[in-house]
Amino acid sequence: MAAGPSLWRPLAYTSKFIPIKPAVSPLLLTRRAPSTSSPRLIRQFSDTPYHEPLRILFCGSDAFSCASLQALHDVMLQQKTDGMAVSPDRPGRIASLDVVVRPAKRSGRGMKQAVDSPVKVLATQLGLPIHERDTFTGWTPPPAASGRGINLVVAVSFGLFVPPRLLRAARFGGLNVHPSLLPDLHGAAPIEHAVLLGRTRTGVTVQTLHETTFDGGRRLLQGPVEGHNKVNAEHPLGIALPDRVTAADLHEKLAPIGAHLLSDVLQRGLYLPERASETPVTYTPPFPPAAAPKLSKVDRQVVWRHVPAVSAVNAVNAVNAVNAVTATQTTSADIDRRARALGALWTHLETRPSSSSTPSGQRKRAILDNMDLVSCPTALREALRTALVAGQGGEWPGDGVKTLTFVQDAAGQQEQQQQQQQQQHVTLPFVVDGESIVVPVGVDRTDLDNGHACLRIGSIKIEGYGTKPAARAVGAFSRTTAFAKDISWDVALRG
Repeated sequence: MAAGPSLWRPLAYTSKFIPIKPAVSPLLLTRRAPSTSSPRLIRQFSDTPYHEPLRILFCGSDAFSCASLQALHDVMLQQKTDGMAVSPDRPGRIASLDVVVRPAKRSGRGMKQAVDSPVKVLATQLGLPIHERDTFTGWTPPPAASGRGINLVVAVSFGLFVPPRLLRAARFGGLNVHPSLLPDLHGAAPIEHAVLLGRTRTGVTVQTLHETTFDGGRRLLQGPVEGHNKVNAEHPLGIALPDRVTAADLHEKLAPIGAHLLSDVLQRGLYLPERASETPVTYTPPFPPAAAPKLSKVDRQVVWRHVPAVSAVNAVNAVNAVNAVTATQTTSADIDRRARALGALWTHLETRPSSSSTPSGQRKRAILDNMDLVSCPTALREALRTALVAGQGGEWPGDGVKTLTFVQDAAGQQEQQQQQQQQQHVTLPFVVDGESIVVPVGVDRTDLDNGHACLRIGSIKIEGYGTKPAARAVGAFSRTTAFAKDISWDVALRG
């Protein structure tokens, strides 16, 4: 089937490298040159089985995967145009591309709408053979269009483990494009954890697929190396992350880098069996390597107060001693970083009591969005300063500064009674800033004038209602507080 106009052009970032030559790209980490003493390497450019055209089984799902699939397809078409597809003296010739995708996900009201993955949309548009699988159990890839079997598996952001029998059946095994500088951020969510952990640099690794574990293969290539082909103090590995980078930003930046690295691995023949004896790429991060486990909806909850938890974020933070439960206090920057990594966050708000006989109101789920960091507004800063001088047992001096009570659930799937026992009620003062609200979270009590110490929330969606500007959404939840002791000072201030 003829390929139509492409919906994905992720290689625009690397267009200056296409067609990719076997020489070392200036973006990439250099490898030790292979020894010419090996008889098999002397025959490197002969028509041996090791240089047979690649019949690739590509496994992918999201937009990050699309960049690599588009790159492989572009290389295949370019090779045919250049005549390289029939030339026996070059590695990395691509004869065919088959694509494995996960079944369409249900979404929308009532989960009635089936949504195809971006990779399926792209593969359909490119006219590539598609195989829809939610498990590899009992499945063997059909022969490629040439009638011969698949000889290389490429998995990019796929989510399923490729079983050993498929890797062994493929002459050249498997490759994976992983969006981090391994061994740092090994796991299912490296981009999100790069933001959560405040990494200042990251990159991409192309590795072989391991038969028994994720991210346990040989690292073949890592990059980019900005402006040079050797890693040193002036040209460090990876890309620098700007302040307040989001996971979406990183996906967009790393996808074309990964696509180019994958293409370069093929064109340089780094996947060939005779290259396996070479010294693998090694990278030692300037900090202990961290895990990047899969994230869930639990991890999108705002953590106002650290408590023992089983969510992926808190578990890995405890291991890495970053935001560990017993080590630190939540700050506005922590919540902002979580939002930049995971998107809109959720919590619960407690309504005002309906009468004096009802000490607490109903709680409603609230989705917080459009958050950023700001200096404490004058009214809020002066109220906090006056309360600190008067003591927390006195009256709340915040004239016009009302409070909100947030309810934080215990993480995990405990029984309802246990969840209620472990709920955290957090009362914080807030002020209105235009149509947003500003709350203090972990503000240094010795430096209330410090900039970017408070959290500004732009919009809130209350359970049962649509999204509204935060200042309007909290109307039924704001309270006038009489005593300073009602404020959750352990959350509002630190130090």
